[in-house]
Amino acid sequence: MDCVDALVKLGGMTAEQWGLVTAEQAELVGVDASALSGLARAGVLVVAGEGVFQLAGAPVPLHLDIKVAWLRLEPGRPAWQRLTGSGGVVSHSSACRLHGLGDLPTGTVELIAAGARGAVEAGVRLHPASGLDPVQVTVVDGLPVTTVGRTIADLLRAGLDGGHVGGVVADAARCGLLDLPALAQEVAPFTSVYGLPAAASGQDLIRRLLADAGEQMPRPVGG
Repeated sequence: MDCVDALVKLGGMTAEQWGLVTAEQAELVGVDASALSGLARAGVLVVAGEGVFQLAGAPVPLHLDIKVAWLRLEPGRPAWQRLTGSGGVVSHSSACRLHGLGDLPTGTVELIAAGARGAVEAGVRLHPASGLDPVQVTVVDGLPVTTVGRTIADLLRAGLDGGHVGGVVADAARCGLLDLPALAQEVAPFTSVYGLPAAASGQDLIRRLLADAGEQMPRPVGG
């Protein structure tokens, strides 16, 4: 198979996946490992991650590390078949990166994957689904990502310090992404974890988190 034929076969995948394709996806469209190696040797493809290739000369996608790690969770399925979250969801600090919220460390890609937990490879951490509901998944930049409310709840569940979580909450409010009543319900189970009395509400916790970040409770719309 010559380079042109191989590229034509890969075109449908790469066009819908930020210029990326996995070795398993290439196999599905008739481009075997030998042909992939030939394209890499010719400089037509570059290695973006283990088993993941990018078209040479194409702009580097935003959040490339997240996209590569997510593709590797189910490398044989095209991205567009996984947008409901059935093949892994971007979560925690990585979800904050995609939503553009907070100032969290970004050295590790964090994903929710059914039946998995822990660091599976350098720079990637998997979290269990923990009752993740489809309504808690949205799509950002072609990736399934936990909603803002679920993301904040996950950060609290993971025990992140209040100042960092409060920064995420404040940014979400400024961006108009915050549903305060809904968020108060989602975070209510974590009040005691963050040192509040048993009678404290989810709204009390939000106020504490914002205070830890040096922020104030956002005013209600029209207030």
